[in-house]
Amino acid sequence: MPNGKIICLLASMLLLFFASIVAKAQQAPEMIVFNGKILTVDDNGFTPQIGTIAQAMAVQGGKIVAVGSDLQVQAQAGSNTRMIDLKGRTVLPGLISVHEHPYDWAGVNPHTLKKVLTDDIVVVRILEGSPEDQLKAVPGVLQDAVSKANAGPWSYIIFLLGDQYQYATRGNGWYGLHNMEVLDGKQVTKALLDQTAPSNPVLLRDAFVGMMVNEKALEEIDKVFHQADTNLIDRETGQGGRDGGANFRSVFHEVVMQGHYRELKEIHRLELSWWSGYGMTAFGSLAYTPSNIRVYKDLSESGQMSVRSMWMWNWREDVLFADQYVINSSVFMENLGDDFFWYGGAQGSIENGRECTILEPLIELTPRQRACAFAPGREPAEMLYRYIQSGGRFIGNHTVGDKDIDNILDIITKASEDAGFTLEQVRAKRHTYDHLVMSPRPDQIPRIKSLGMILGGAAFEIYQASPDILEAYGERALEWVVPKKSLIDAEIPNGFEIDRALSGTDLTMFWTLARMIDRKAWDGKVYGESQQISRELSLKVATTWGSQYMKKENVLGSLEPGKWADFIVLDRDYLTVPEEQIQDIKVLMTVSGGRVVHLVSPLAEEIGMQPRGAQVELGSATTQGKAEAETRVALSEAYTAPGAEVAIPIYLWSGDQVQVGSMEFDVFF
Repeated sequence: MPNGKIICLLASMLLLFFASIVAKAQQAPEMIVFNGKILTVDDNGFTPQIGTIAQAMAVQGGKIVAVGSDLQVQAQAGSNTRMIDLKGRTVLPGLISVHEHPYDWAGVNPHTLKKVLTDDIVVVRILEGSPEDQLKAVPGVLQDAVSKANAGPWSYIIFLLGDQYQYATRGNGWYGLHNMEVLDGKQVTKALLDQTAPSNPVLLRDAFVGMMVNEKALEEIDKVFHQADTNLIDRETGQGGRDGGANFRSVFHEVVMQGHYRELKEIHRLELSWWSGYGMTAFGSLAYTPSNIRVYKDLSESGQMSVRSMWMWNWREDVLFADQYVINSSVFMENLGDDFFWYGGAQGSIENGRECTILEPLIELTPRQRACAFAPGREPAEMLYRYIQSGGRFIGNHTVGDKDIDNILDIITKASEDAGFTLEQVRAKRHTYDHLVMSPRPDQIPRIKSLGMILGGAAFEIYQASPDILEAYGERALEWVVPKKSLIDAEIPNGFEIDRALSGTDLTMFWTLARMIDRKAWDGKVYGESQQISRELSLKVATTWGSQYMKKENVLGSLEPGKWADFIVLDRDYLTVPEEQIQDIKVLMTVSGGRVVHLVSPLAEEIGMQPRGAQVELGSATTQGKAEAETRVALSEAYTAPGAEVAIPIYLWSGDQVQVGSMEFDVFF
């Protein structure tokens, strides 16, 4: 054979050889986690069996490509595969909150607001402590904020509700704690705001839904919200939020932050990162404000969303959903979007389910607590009928009492029959309703199952509402408060909800999840003991069944090949830790679509990566990353005060134990 041909043959063989090496490297996983206890939750049945428990998992292209033993999975590693030794730690699928509002809670997150907003943009002040302490501080803080505004930016004062949410009042219904409410219109008045700030717009906001503004703020709000149905703030008291529509959500985002879109987007990038630190990797939320859709779309398209979001329509339904064109457009949009932001459906009406119940109260209640939103002949009932008949998915509706559930079930049944839908088509819609403050009753459950509904269920209502409901209706009603056990016994998938701003507290998603297990309320007592569920079933509520609510069970909710690589690493074993310690579980690492979006410092150092995530960066009390963050904050404060003596906390880690000391030094830089 001529030398030239031999050389060409050898060159071809070498090219094929190197090409095969390159192809193998490209096919090799980007990440392998091994030597762990990986709870895949690949069993979505209605028993405590959670399915496969693996040692290792491989990730490529944002998806899981292998789950199995260390030997099986590690054999797939390539030269560029990041190998993470879990050292026996527990891994779970990322948690799913089917009804959550990070977009709203971002407006009261003291950590992210302080990071992004300076006094020349918005003058933000945070009030902590008891309602009495906050009330005493209002005049001075208000005067200080207004003096810093200089007739320019807004003054924005936030009232937190305690590190254990102990200073809250009511929840999604009228049932809750009996605290003084600072923004009730009596403790702080619009007259005080107008007198202190005649030329400056002022917004007061609590960490749930209470708000108040002054006259100058009303003038600014009127410029943005011209339509009466979008501007429901009481003109005399300046109050909104409670019964004034969704203005508490809109004013900060659409008015206060008008002209500051870059900062608004950064606030929400950080907020999603913050929630990833709790272990949440997906959530469903009503989009209450126009900017919600734009911000999340932009973050998703730029690859900056740490958490996936399914959004639902919640804007001017009384006007827009009276138009069949808009209804049809909403139905058409269902499931459209991308992997991080997609559309899920709508409430279809202008109201939520109210407190009305078939039970006779044991105490005097307000007329509103006895009235139904979806009673036959009322406008919300007629709107919901048209929406269901048009093929819409009923989703995201806040509900309280059982009697309105009767009305909702009647509407879904009648509208579906009149539209000619088969039972299979009705079940395929997966209609939902949320919160379950006092529903469903046992006799409603077969209808719910027949219609193929997947419900939510706010665990926080067990904690917050149970004592009040016992007082109002007696023991029988407690079995209807977020009745997870009854739903599971009937084999009805149901999801996990928090629906509270956790950032101003020491609480976590695991603290909230634990309330489904022990059903303890704010007073330390157990309510509705027969509705307690096991830790294994609670895990299914927060993962695999939540994915069915989101209509993403083919890619979400469990750790299986082909599904999104959304998982969390814990600081202790969820299955074996004493039950009373489940609420104390911390998330060491969160991975979203194969990207590490939250990683606390001790684990980061151990695996050779940089710490990351808003909770670590900004100093959350709910993550082990607090150690580094507190040190960073102390150093930062020292840097701005030359000559000061500063005590820097020193944290020495050994497994799950931590020793805390301090080191004092003089600042000379």
